[in-house]
Amino acid sequence: MGSVNKYELVVIYPVSENEIGAEKAITEKCKKRALKVIDIDKWGTKTMAYEIKKQSKGYYLKLNLEGSPSSVKELERDLQMDDKMLRFLLIRI
Repeated sequence: MGSVNKYELVVIYPVSENEIGAEKAITEKCKKRALKVIDIDKWGTKTMAYEIKKQSKGYYLKLNLEGSPSSVKELERDLQMDDKMLRFLLIRI
């Protein structure tokens, strides 16, 4: 078994996306890639500094995750393919 690291993931969804649906979608992606969701911090709706995909507001979620580096690479690929998501940032802590 590979090493387990801790990660922090921040995602921004359009406000039009259902908040519960956005949270469920991102946690399912994590579980699909064998990442353990430790904590979810709902930052809520915020006005962004600049528009992303013609959206000026976004729904922010921050997740603390545990998992292997290979699982995180697969999750990152999934997130890049997600058309509903505006932006994400995934870092190792």
